[in-house]
Amino acid sequence: MNKQQHILHDYPRMGDPNLGEYALGVGGKIDGNALFAGFKVTGAQLVAKATEFNTAVGKCVGGNSTDTAHKKAVRAALIAMMNTIVGEVEDLAQGNVEILTASGFHLTNPNVPTPAPVGSVAIQSITNVATTKLGLNLAVTGNVWTVIVERQNADSTWTKTAVFTDLNNTVIANLLPGSMNTFRVCAMAAGNQQSEWSAPMSAMST
Repeated sequence: MNKQQHILHDYPRMGDPNLGEYALGVGGKIDGNALFAGFKVTGAQLVAKATEFNTAVGKCVGGNSTDTAHKKAVRAALIAMMNTIVGEVEDLAQGNVEILTASGFHLTNPNVPTPAPVGSVAIQSITNVATTKLGLNLAVTGNVWTVIVERQNADSTWTKTAVFTDLNNTVIANLLPGSMNTFRVCAMAAGNQQSEWSAPMSAMST
């Protein structure tokens, strides 16, 4: 007899990079999902806090004690938000595996059907949809719940730019007019699965 499923409280023990990625994945699945409408902490708020945390982690590289203290404070706030969402998901699901899985959190009991493998995503083309805005035309194959977008920096590192849960609205905003922008994308699916990053593609914003 299988034990009832619950959300695994493993995220407070995760390292900083893994926690940031995990929170982005959960936020992307919660955001816009009608199952989770009305939660005290929305998916969009969690994604914003996770993005803030990832930025704070980056600043700690070569940073000072103030940067480290700020990172620790943002991490604590991020975990507190995730704790709130966990409670609400558990109350809603009452052990329902589909609802628990849809939240993106890891589950306590591994003796459940393996989720479908994550699909793939690629950038087919990039269009200027308006001033300071570029639209990514994506080719999505298979099981894809969320698409993560990164933009390349001048030093060839990558910065997370967007998390798309609505694949009919894949517009990157607030770009500098006349700037050349290089993007790459990856797909995420149930069980926090992540695909390989796509080949990068560049376009100039107007």
